[in-house]
Amino acid sequence: MKIFIRETEDLNVKFVASDVENPCGRMQGLMNNKFFTAKCGEVFLSLDEEKPALFVGLGKLEDLTIDKIKTAALKAGQKLTELGTKKIMIKMRSRIEDVNKQALAIVEGLLNSTYQFDNYKSEKSPKSQLEEINFFPKFAEGVNEADFEELLIKWQGIIFARDLVNTPANDMTPSILAKNAESLKEYGVNVKVFGKDEIEKIGMKAFLSVARGSNEEPKLIVMEYMKGEGDPIVLVGKGLTYDSGGYSLKPSDGMKTMKSDMGGSAAVIGAMKAISMAGLKKNVVAIVATCENMVDGGAYKPGDIIGSLKGLTIEVDNTDAEGRLTLADAVFYGEKNYKPKMLIDLATLTGACLVALGMHRSGVIGRCDKCVKRVLDAAIAEDEKAWGLPYGEEYRELNKSDIADIKNSGGRFGGSSSAGEFVGAFLEKTTPWAHIDIAGPAYNSSPYRYEPAGGTGHMVKTLFRIVKES
Repeated sequence: MKIFIRETEDLNVKFVASDVENPCGRMQGLMNNKFFTAKCGEVFLSLDEEKPALFVGLGKLEDLTIDKIKTAALKAGQKLTELGTKKIMIKMRSRIEDVNKQALAIVEGLLNSTYQFDNYKSEKSPKSQLEEINFFPKFAEGVNEADFEELLIKWQGIIFARDLVNTPANDMTPSILAKNAESLKEYGVNVKVFGKDEIEKIGMKAFLSVARGSNEEPKLIVMEYMKGEGDPIVLVGKGLTYDSGGYSLKPSDGMKTMKSDMGGSAAVIGAMKAISMAGLKKNVVAIVATCENMVDGGAYKPGDIIGSLKGLTIEVDNTDAEGRLTLADAVFYGEKNYKPKMLIDLATLTGACLVALGMHRSGVIGRCDKCVKRVLDAAIAEDEKAWGLPYGEEYRELNKSDIADIKNSGGRFGGSSSAGEFVGAFLEKTTPWAHIDIAGPAYNSSPYRYEPAGGTGHMVKTLFRIVKES
């Protein structure tokens, strides 16, 4: 995809508000006759003159948001795919003050229209032919063209993450996830993959306990991108390529989308791809402890007491609270080996986060208020929805065990915060740390606004920004 600011003779794509002042004659006629009402996402291909145009509705200007611009651009892109269009020229005038953000929103919506995951279908859907986007100069004053290039790079990380999540668990095992991570070597990332024997030698007992019920070998994936100075940022992603719940078995309907339980690892790997492709002069390390949570005669059980890399003993209250066990060993490994200036873990961790925040917003906690603020500020800048959740002693109390150092489930109430506090218990109090629960927005059960069904690549852009601005 190439993006320019210039006037061309390509198909005009005109974004129009329903309450636009003084519309041109042709548009006025279309709107008066109800052929085109300009509601958000409505598209109309006009062929009534020498130069065809695609009109795209934005709804009322007073209600216009960046999300609505992305949604409208998605609908435009879907029509362009239907037409087989290769090049377009965009015209848009609105009251949104940040023209640069507006232009980026249009591009992101168009990019989303090009994504599809039909690898397993015999009959493929038509693929987008769009290869060039031009912005009419008069409406692009203040647009930073370098931001377009950065968005295209971040997009590569997003679609990589989406493909990882969307691939079914029989074809996305821990070994295959590790091979996908190893593809980042092409961009200068040093990727190390440790198998079961090596993980045992390291001492990651909690991680290995989760993996015991599966025939698939667990993998510890460590990705090092050391192109800057000083201590690195460490990113840790939950990597459950399939989660049955173990002996705390999920209901059948709850298992159908559990290929997505590695959404945290996908976001981390996708972010590493974008960071390395962009050539950022930063030090960053990504860690994924990946396995399956299955049931067999050797699987761990509710009531078991297991060890951990940090040395804390853990009472297994619920085998479906497995992700925090893998994260416990992974974050401690990152802290011990890299002394990070900031550590961020991401996980599709708790249903409680969905109850608290809904399906389309992440929850963020951490002992380091500065770290939490950096995550939330970056998420706002990248238009990735996130919200701060409470943390503190009352949530740590929920994880207390009578027979071990800690138990792996604090119960229903405050579940997202107690789960985050469990992970934090395996870090030193002085470690700058933030935890992001992406249980909702990492995976869409159906298309939502400008995002497709399936994996979303949520938080790839936010992680990229955090690293870039570190």
